[in-house]
Amino acid sequence: MKDGLGTHVAASFSAGFEAAVVSNPVDVIKTKVMNMKVVAGQKPPYTSSLDCALKTVKAEGPMALYKGFIPTVSRQEPFTVVLFVTLEQVRKLLKNF
Repeated sequence: MKDGLGTHVAASFSAGFEAAVVSNPVDVIKTKVMNMKVVAGQKPPYTSSLDCALKTVKAEGPMALYKGFIPTVSRQEPFTVVLFVTLEQVRKLLKNF
């Protein structure tokens, strides 16, 4: 693709989507570990992040790691597009300066 605004928007959109795909499972596991109830004298539900991931996939299936994916994409997409398009436009201006 030729270097230009359309290319920057498309690349930024793709980067935002990929970031959501990669980060959402980690965020779901982190949230589950942070919210687990630990009762004194009893074994905690999860012993580690990996244990949480394995138990979640076993109990709910692999798509459970993508709970909240639409809100994550809805938040990351606009931010990533604005960030990278602005960065490229500023870089372009400074290159000619």
